[in-house]
Amino acid sequence: MKRTLIIGTYLPRQCGIATFSHDLYKSLVENGKEAEIMAISNGSEQNFPKQVVYSVQQHEKEEYVSAGKWINQSDYYCCILQHEFGIFGGSAGDYILPLLEQLTIPIISNLHTVMDSPSVDEKRVIMRLAELSSKITVMTDRAIRVLTNVYQIPRSKIKLIPHGVPDFQITAEEAKEYLGLEGKTVMLSFGLLGRSKGYEVAIEAVSKIKDDNFLYIILGATHPNVLLHEGESYKNELIRQAASLGLSGKVMFVNKYASDALLQIYLKACDIYVTPYPNVNQMSSGTLTFALGAGAAVLSTPYWYAKDLLADDRGCLFDFNDSEGLAECLNRLLSNPLLMNSYRNRALAYGTKMSWPNVGKQQIELIRSLVPRESSGVVKALTVKNEFTQLLPLKQQSQRRTANN
Repeated sequence: MKRTLIIGTYLPRQCGIATFSHDLYKSLVENGKEAEIMAISNGSEQNFPKQVVYSVQQHEKEEYVSAGKWINQSDYYCCILQHEFGIFGGSAGDYILPLLEQLTIPIISNLHTVMDSPSVDEKRVIMRLAELSSKITVMTDRAIRVLTNVYQIPRSKIKLIPHGVPDFQITAEEAKEYLGLEGKTVMLSFGLLGRSKGYEVAIEAVSKIKDDNFLYIILGATHPNVLLHEGESYKNELIRQAASLGLSGKVMFVNKYASDALLQIYLKACDIYVTPYPNVNQMSSGTLTFALGAGAAVLSTPYWYAKDLLADDRGCLFDFNDSEGLAECLNRLLSNPLLMNSYRNRALAYGTKMSWPNVGKQQIELIRSLVPRESSGVVKALTVKNEFTQLLPLKQQSQRRTANN
């Protein structure tokens, strides 16, 4: 059977695109499709998993050319490109273009960033990418409007497929018990640490919260690129800020790059999720999407993706760099359990539509529309190892085995 090739960064690389590529791969496989990975590497990955069948060094232009030739000689019938400017070499990541220009199979390009005021090179790359692609996929209606108005890409060439969220396999009660957070009202942020996250605003807001049972958890290690250039200086600044505000016991740093399973536990354990990002142009956010899927009450600055996802009272927006506004949102939720639950219920209902199994089905339908001669026969789904139960306490593992039996 012919296979789908996903091009992007991939685990064990620590970046959002790598995680997305992995989740997309799993969603295709679990829906019965064979898929493999071509990984764009920056040299930080020690050992790729077996689904990575080819790797390209990010800054070696000739390797992109060789990779295009290799794809044409292999048994693929469709290619899904994960596009983010910073993961490819060249000016605005234009090294990816010589690879795509050689391909004789349909190309689906999934855009993770869509600039409304692009540089000359950024606009050139996206417009050429659109010419080479059979279909462009984006995650928000706003991205569609920008592509049609700024880049003059025909609407018929663009398809909206939402960012996927995990298929959660743990309850909020189980998650809080596992983490020892019973009785706590938990606010969470997660993601690789860097100065573009705005966590200092959230910490300042926590200093204005009176509830003794309130806890803010920042989950995530420092971004590898940040670590390379400035070490742990940003994280240390956040730690000193929390200490100076007397927030011992109210702010917790979990210095880990969370696995899928551990992330599920923290997301289900949180009551409130906050993204205090300072950049209005952010067009997608896996972290915000995951939080909706977990059924958290989401608070966010009004960057583009957040405004789209939190419409219809699915969450609360506060201004950029506004700790007072965030504190006001928090105190309103903490004093009004009915309001908190209304946000959580709306988020959960919306997030269910974006589960990775559903997103995988949408991707497969798109592939079939581009490759009409593909066999429509049912293929037995391959098994993707579930690491989740390995993290559960022995008691819960036993209970789940008993229930399953």
